[in-house]
Amino acid sequence: MTLTKESFHRALPPPSVVAKADMDSTREKEALLQSVTRTGAAVPRKRAVGRLVMHSMAMFGREFCYAVEAAFVTPVLLSVGLPKNLYSLVWLISPILGFVLQPVVGSASDHCTCSWGRRRPYILGLGIIMLLGMALYLNGDVMISAFIGERDNQRTWAIVITMLGVVLFDFAADFIDGPIKAYLFDVCSHQDKEKGLHYHALFTGLGGALGYLTGAMDWGQTVLGYSLASEFQVIFLFAALVFLICLTVHLRSIPEVPLRFENEETTFLLESYKYSSVEEDIKNSYLKSTRTEIKAAAKQGKRAVTSRTRVSAEIVL
Repeated sequence: MTLTKESFHRALPPPSVVAKADMDSTREKEALLQSVTRTGAAVPRKRAVGRLVMHSMAMFGREFCYAVEAAFVTPVLLSVGLPKNLYSLVWLISPILGFVLQPVVGSASDHCTCSWGRRRPYILGLGIIMLLGMALYLNGDVMISAFIGERDNQRTWAIVITMLGVVLFDFAADFIDGPIKAYLFDVCSHQDKEKGLHYHALFTGLGGALGYLTGAMDWGQTVLGYSLASEFQVIFLFAALVFLICLTVHLRSIPEVPLRFENEETTFLLESYKYSSVEEDIKNSYLKSTRTEIKAAAKQGKRAVTSRTRVSAEIVL
């Protein structure tokens, strides 16, 4: 059977189809490799709206406590007798601490191998520091009066404890925003990141509004105000309860993949990409060799036909 040029072209797929398939396959592999090498893991799957709302509850609780602090920290500092020249020092310490410690803690969070994830352990720790600071600056004078009986020492220690509480609360409340955003970016796709940030902004505004509204009410004339020692303790009870609920909901919103599992997943995907590349190389080399053999067979067939034609022409002559 003689292999003609027409049958050779019919045996091969059209060049446009082959080029399009190779281009699509190459683009898919490059996109997969870029997503793996850029983020360290595969692109996260789509998250439900309810999960994003749960994730945003941390911003609600944080801003609620922020509004309570803004409304009550000045009356608290005045009530313990803090000198006016120390007001600016109270607000200056926490930004300095954040400037020094944020890069260190952020790097530690990036390399955390906890089974609970990279961000949530630090969010929980900063949330506990926020509660501790809020308890100290709203209840510092009551706590000191329960342990120290001398009047002068009470005033001095009340000022120290209140200042410490304000510094701890401001530091943790400012710092917790970074891990919350990193947590969102780690577990969400690009579209869900945009939605999540929108929900964060929405619940931040709601938390601030409700926090200022809570601080505007006269809790001293309520049942809780009569039951507890002061209005500050009532505010602490509400703020701590709201923040604990919001923090719990936030930490249970979206599960994190521990860092060691992310590394294993990345290695697996990279190896899969390498193996698929090897398979493509083998396939391409096989196709090239097949095409070469077909071309060689076609040339031989053409030469045979030409030689037969020459022989027949000589016989005729």
